[in-house]
Amino acid sequence: MAGPQTIILHHYETSPFSEKIRLILRMKNLGWSSVEIPSIMPKPLLIPLTGGYRKTPVLQIGADIFCDSAMIIRALEERFPLPSIDLPGHEGLSNMIAAWTDGKWFQTSVGVIFGALGDKVPDAFKKDREKMSGRPFDTKAMAAAAPMLQDQWRAQLMWIEERLEGGQGAGAGQWIIGMKPGLVDAHVFMNPWFVEKNVPDFLEACFKSAPRTRDWYQRMKEIEGQEPEEITGEQALKIARDAAPRLKAAKTVGELQGFEPGERVAVAPDDYGRDWVEGEIVIATAERIILHRHDDQAETVNVHFPRTGFMVRRLD
Repeated sequence: MAGPQTIILHHYETSPFSEKIRLILRMKNLGWSSVEIPSIMPKPLLIPLTGGYRKTPVLQIGADIFCDSAMIIRALEERFPLPSIDLPGHEGLSNMIAAWTDGKWFQTSVGVIFGALGDKVPDAFKKDREKMSGRPFDTKAMAAAAPMLQDQWRAQLMWIEERLEGGQGAGAGQWIIGMKPGLVDAHVFMNPWFVEKNVPDFLEACFKSAPRTRDWYQRMKEIEGQEPEEITGEQALKIARDAAPRLKAAKTVGELQGFEPGERVAVAPDDYGRDWVEGEIVIATAERIILHRHDDQAETVNVHFPRTGFMVRRLD
């Protein structure tokens, strides 16, 4: 039964960033609980926990809420260090790889997928994504650009093929770096998974030029882990209410804007879904910021964000 130390993932099945975290949970063989959330707004049982952050996935442990896959991964590695997936050779480099897989390559995947799906995309989904991005969700324009984006997508896949061909030594070349799968592999896996779920024939066509990558992808799909316990959003809210955030000494380190512990600030993504989350600083470093906040439904929570990809501004 889920409790204050249970890993709770708020996600939905078709979310590629959720699949990245689900894969990491399998790689670390961690037990976890699953809360299915809507793919579009409103998200009435999630927003009380996050303070307004609407992207997917969100991880919860008691009254600590972790936003963005980068922050979730960091939290899982810190709280559950064995087995580690931030393996020798992956440190630091994994974040650089994620900046590509979650940015340029993901945006190319979006264009390829929705260019192919066209009129199958529900209007409610289009309107939600337009509001989140601030740009038109134009499936006709995506369809027109799809052939060129397909070329771009395969060209990026070939970087993986080149890397796997360059493996040296016994057992090398089966994984992106080293002798077993790690964090870099999880980042790279996300986009082929997203494409396979939506346009599998296109992925198979790309794999004809990348046989090593096809084999690597199949090995990644075969990684097994624990099956999650299904719980409701109401149960997750109750767990947050009944718990207290993990005790941490308040501190700020080298803040370029001069932030101090206890100062009220607002945090939002720097790309899209710019819903500002307000709270008091618990910790602010070059890698993370933790806000202490109160909500009538969730009561007292600490909300954790990475610094990369997020803006922080002082509140008057």
